[in-house]
Amino acid sequence: MAVAIKNQGYTNIKIYNGGIKDWKQAGLPVASIEPLPEYTGEMITCEEVYAIMQRSENCLDENGNPLLTILDFRIENSLEEAADGLKRIKTRCPVITCLLDEVRLPEQRARIPKEGLVVTITETGNRDDVAMRYLSGFGYRNVKGLEFGMRGWIKSKLPIE
Repeated sequence: MAVAIKNQGYTNIKIYNGGIKDWKQAGLPVASIEPLPEYTGEMITCEEVYAIMQRSENCLDENGNPLLTILDFRIENSLEEAADGLKRIKTRCPVITCLLDEVRLPEQRARIPKEGLVVTITETGNRDDVAMRYLSGFGYRNVKGLEFGMRGWIKSKLPIE
């Protein structure tokens, strides 16, 4: 996004690298129009996700429910990348790519199963807590965040496409 702004003539753009989590930990004020529900989501390691993916040829349990669904929220940070330039987890499990705000839409939520494990993916894992809290507001309790995000997956040398 900073590149797009710079291309429009702005030259004094700075990026705060700490994110909202660091801002809050520093005791700085935060206000929200629509506060997220309290929810303590869990993180899951890349190796644990990969092990779940390997349990079934079609990523379904014995009752036909999904074992694992990947919910990829990285697109909002990758809008300037070519569609084929974005590295994705190579899997036979369902993958849903969307913006976090799109979860507000009933038709988008209808795509996210309430059965099986749903794993959120961000670039570094830093936004997964927000994603899990947001999803919990719509009744999802089967959600975990991918520890260290897509960068962790790549660093672990697990399959990508």
